[in-house]
Amino acid sequence: MKSLVLTVLSLLVLAGAMLAQDAPLTNIYAAGVSFNSAGSPSVSGTGLYARLVNDGSGTYAFTVVDALPQNTKPFTVTSNFGFGIAQKVFAVGNIPIFVPSSAGISFSGPNTGWAWSTGALAWVRLKGNWGLAPNVRVVKSSVSNGTGYQPVLGILFAWGS
Repeated sequence: MKSLVLTVLSLLVLAGAMLAQDAPLTNIYAAGVSFNSAGSPSVSGTGLYARLVNDGSGTYAFTVVDALPQNTKPFTVTSNFGFGIAQKVFAVGNIPIFVPSSAGISFSGPNTGWAWSTGALAWVRLKGNWGLAPNVRVVKSSVSNGTGYQPVLGILFAWGS
């Protein structure tokens, strides 16, 4: 399973390298799915809104929402709402690589606490204003029922203006 996911992500990056990149998008709206090995079930959901704050450096301010299942019986989900900065650090061909870091609140049932995440995200521009954003992140929450650091491997489907 892991090698399949890595192969698909590699193909996306290579395919994106062949597409011409236009000017950076000012607003990006994205939603997607993730594989979370610490969750039960291992499928998570992510939503993101990003706004370009500095075109010259490739800096975006963003809001991220993660829904991370913890248990099936009883079914519990940890929801993380974070606010942060995504900084372009380099590019592979025409594909910019960002490091998104966020901090915010987390809740699971009656428990409320803090959450943070960081990782790497690639922006693969498709036709028009559509794009894919494969990402690898680490998520941590104070109310994640002892699951600790949660590595999350995912893909976001995005539209921007």
